[in-house]
Amino acid sequence: MTIPLPPPIAGARLDLETDAGRIAGYELGAGRTVLLLHSFNAAGAGIELAPLASRLAEHRRVVLVDWLGFGTSDRPDAAYGWALYGEQLERIRVAALQPGEAAVDVVALSLPGQYVVVAAAERPERFGRIVLISPTGFGRFKGDAGRTSHSVYRFLRLTGIGRLLFAVLSRRKVIRWFLRQTFADPEQVPRDYERYCWRSGQQPGAYRAPLAFVSGLLNDPRAEAAYQQLARPTLLVFGDHPRFTDPVAADALVAANGYLDRITIERAGDLPQLEQPDETAVLIDRFLA
Repeated sequence: MTIPLPPPIAGARLDLETDAGRIAGYELGAGRTVLLLHSFNAAGAGIELAPLASRLAEHRRVVLVDWLGFGTSDRPDAAYGWALYGEQLERIRVAALQPGEAAVDVVALSLPGQYVVVAAAERPERFGRIVLISPTGFGRFKGDAGRTSHSVYRFLRLTGIGRLLFAVLSRRKVIRWFLRQTFADPEQVPRDYERYCWRSGQQPGAYRAPLAFVSGLLNDPRAEAAYQQLARPTLLVFGDHPRFTDPVAADALVAANGYLDRITIERAGDLPQLEQPDETAVLIDRFLA
């Protein structure tokens, strides 16, 4: 019997029912709302941003969600792709707003930042300040979610190879290896975080959304153009030992768009909010303020 995941943070539940399934949200703190969105991987979950959520909640209201297909949310057999998650983002954004709020600040980790950028470029009045940690969607990490991605996904699902692949990816040793790649100092990977990631990968239906991610279906092909069009104050946060993002390509985006800025967290990889939590939280809190 699979043991259900505990909440990623000790906050009040703020669940959202959608046509595709239930999205689990958690609320803590008081003040202006900031929405926190975790990354996608074989064991993605809101736990990635839990330390940051606790620190930001000292000065504002924080809403942390588990994306559909991940963490404590439902993991249905849905049409996972950038279009679905773009729709889910708008539902989440509206649900996160307090009475009197029309726009929301957002902190997004890795790939889901693409959905935030696209949405904010199209409807800037819906967003306040935006923080993107280890963002993708440009440079070496630009994806198109084209015909090849759909073919790979169908092959993985129809042949059963995808289930076998996920079984390998979700083994604790493999998760530990992957997490060590995302840290500048592999010895700093928190054991509790590693265990939570492993447990997340053991939940019923856990393979579904990650297979779409591995196939490339979750990349939004509009992201790179949206970075260029963005007209909301946006901070790009990188570690000084990045592996799965492209800071050099980000510099070109920043140079071309005055709404974009970037900072580098020293002694950190692609998860600076976990590896250097205090410094990252201070910088983000200052930007949001």
